[in-house]
Amino acid sequence: MRKQIAFALVPACALLGLAGCDKFIRGMGDDPATEISEPEEVALADETPEDTTPAETANTPVYTQAMSQEATIDWTAARNDVASNSGTSGNFMTASQEGDPPPVPVMLPTGIVLPQGAESDVKFQPLSDGYFAFYPGTDYNIVVNGTNEIIGDRAPGTTDTPMRFIPTMSGAQVAFTKYGADYLIEFECTAAEGAHADCISEDDALSIADSLVAVRSR
Repeated sequence: MRKQIAFALVPACALLGLAGCDKFIRGMGDDPATEISEPEEVALADETPEDTTPAETANTPVYTQAMSQEATIDWTAARNDVASNSGTSGNFMTASQEGDPPPVPVMLPTGIVLPQGAESDVKFQPLSDGYFAFYPGTDYNIVVNGTNEIIGDRAPGTTDTPMRFIPTMSGAQVAFTKYGADYLIEFECTAAEGAHADCISEDDALSIADSLVAVRSR
């Protein structure tokens, strides 16, 4: 009888394609005590809807921009130094006397020997916040910048600071404060090799910076 039932179920299983039928037919063995177990139901995990709530936006840090302020210039000290340097001469000195005086005391290097034929390349340019002067050289060019703009923090009443030597990719710089104005001397190597230019030593750069004198004031 069981074989007849099994044969009868085969077409049905083939028609329905039920995988459980094979197990059902095998369960109809010779052991009458064999119970046909119900296929275990696989409990489906509760599908929790994906949380579409946007994550809290992290507090974006606010960076304070470096604000510039105009420096207070000690014109009295500058005029006294200009008077004591009245005998200084040179291409820089002549160019710096033309037009209206810049808003900072003009400081220029002395004792610098120009390459032959480079006199015409000397440049002096007044700016709204100061000036710059270009001085050509053989191993390096010199650019002197003066400004009355203070970037960042500075102790109130600061008029003078020590000179600071700063190596750069193209040469070196020396920065300092004088009369309340900020000055930056750049040494640009004319023939740099490698990742860092090395055309001037710290001692030489500081010596040239120390040779700057005030040649014009308001």
